Amino acid sequence: MRRLPYLGLAVSLIGGPTGWAHDYWDLASTTDDGPVVVNELVHGASQQHDLETKAGPVADQDWFFVVSFGASSYEAVVDATSGDLALSTSPGLDRLDVTGTTVIQFAEKANPGPTGNGASVALRWQNTTPGTFGAAFEWLRVRSGVCGLTCGPEDQYRLRFFDTTIAVPRFNNSSGQVTMLIVQNTTSWIRPIAGTVYFWSAGQPIGMLLGSSTFNLAANAALVLNTGTVPGVAGQAGTITISHDGGYGNLAVKAVALEPSTGFSFDSPGLYKPK
Repeated sequence: MRRLPYLGLAVSLIGGPTGWAHDYWDLASTTDDGPVVVNELVHGASQQHDLETKAGPVADQDWFFVVSFGASSYEAVVDATSGDLALSTSPGLDRLDVTGTTVIQFAEKANPGPTGNGASVALRWQNTTPGTFGAAFEWLRVRSGVCGLTCGPEDQYRLRFFDTTIAVPRFNNSSGQVTMLIVQNTTSWIRPIAGTVYFWSAGQPIGMLLGSSTFNLAANAALVLNTGTVPGVAGQAGTITISHDGGYGNLAVKAVALEPSTGFSFDSPGLYKPK
């Protein structure tokens, strides 16, 4: 007798119609079907969604709100996709402006390699406008160009979002020291990783941008930068941040402050935000 409730549950799960909108964002009174702020992504977000066709029938699409702060970089990855979903670089995952009408960026393969490799896609970008007032309000959109009107509740994907900005807590080009910055591209991608190094003051006003330097690193290549040669940074001390389009964890960074008179060195590793 104790088994009967479980039997009834099994019948209810497999015996009836599935209905529409299994994705709970689609069940809300305000859905994620367009550029309306119902689902804002923050660093470390990981969400499971589906693209089940909606009543009509109408092809489903999912929208996400993101804030890109100045002098920072970001990554959105869509993976764990079902076979029918077959997301491509376009349509698939796109980044749009604040109006939701203009596509700023199409996705690339999550592991940029020979064309056609892998089913996962990603967006990686920088906001190179420094300062809080450089924040950009943008949208991410996921849609399927394959199953479209025939997508079912099994056509699911996972979306993850990361702030990929790297922080170096110390550089010092004063009092006889000079800081060398080392940046390594640890990937074997077929495209280089581009980035911008920002130098921020430790003096007054604290956090003032002193200068910046750009780089473009091929697979497994490294940059060794004498920070004292960057305009505005000689004779200064403070902190470093690095924005880039390489994704989370794909750059290895270290700053080494050398003091020639004593032979001492002071290492400061580049740090990503914890997941």
